Amino acid sequence: MRVVQGSPGCVGERSWWQAGATSDALNHNLCELRNIGITVATDEKVAFADVFWPMLQASYLTQQKYGPNYKLSGGDGVHPNWAGHTVMAYAFLKALGLDGQIANFTVNKGTMTMSEGHKLLKASNGEFTIRSERYPFCSGAPMGLADNWYPTTGTENLTNSDNIRSGMTLVPFNDELNRFMLTVEDANESKYRVAWGTHSAVFTGEQLRHGINLAAEFPANPFSTKFALIDAAVDGKQEFETRQVKNLFRPAKPDATMEEITAHTDQVVKDTEKEHAALEAVVRAAYEPVTYTLKISAE
Repeated sequence: MRVVQGSPGCVGERSWWQAGATSDALNHNLCELRNIGITVATDEKVAFADVFWPMLQASYLTQQKYGPNYKLSGGDGVHPNWAGHTVMAYAFLKALGLDGQIANFTVNKGTMTMSEGHKLLKASNGEFTIRSERYPFCSGAPMGLADNWYPTTGTENLTNSDNIRSGMTLVPFNDELNRFMLTVEDANESKYRVAWGTHSAVFTGEQLRHGINLAAEFPANPFSTKFALIDAAVDGKQEFETRQVKNLFRPAKPDATMEEITAHTDQVVKDTEKEHAALEAVVRAAYEPVTYTLKISAE
């Protein structure tokens, strides 16, 4: 287990719960708490996740990019939507030290080399069949799959804070944490079409020689469905964990003794961990390697 000291985020526009304080005053206070957190993390020699500063910067950036109605910190100024959560996740994932290099495919003279976690199954006339054990982060689920628990790919409005892709425009999430790279070293034609599964896009030869991030260029991709199913399984497990910790672990008697609390907790653990283990098994079963084609052709 690793400990990460996380700072608070920032708040947005003045709301009913602020009780007379301005947003600027509250953010000054939150910044002081963030600074104290840096001291604590330094003294305790643990990682520090600076949530406050990226969120504050992004809050100002959204006003320039998307206008005054964009609510990064949420409609009430304190509970962020998907975009705000993306910025928060970025801060914690960076603090955990993730390097974000998911895949690196290099093509030259019809031959592809690739990084660990991926296997080339077939190559013919610029079309490569690949099996990958490492997934990119997918910013949305295919239509009909997301329901209410995940944004739907293809319906995003980047000017609203209710989707992950909008949050990705505010921090370098894909560049630093989600690199699924394709480089074509001998791409000497002016334009090429890259087809990743059923989706395709046109890139210049210069772009391909420099390298493109497939995860950023293809929000809908061969991993989207499996990623969404895994996320749904994780969501189900976390929903149970929330009920387990917030409700089931609480003793019925508000004045219970420590002995009674311990006995109650031990029994709840015994009764509920079987269900928790089953939900964890569902998550593990949802993961499997993904096989897909990647085709590169001159336009």
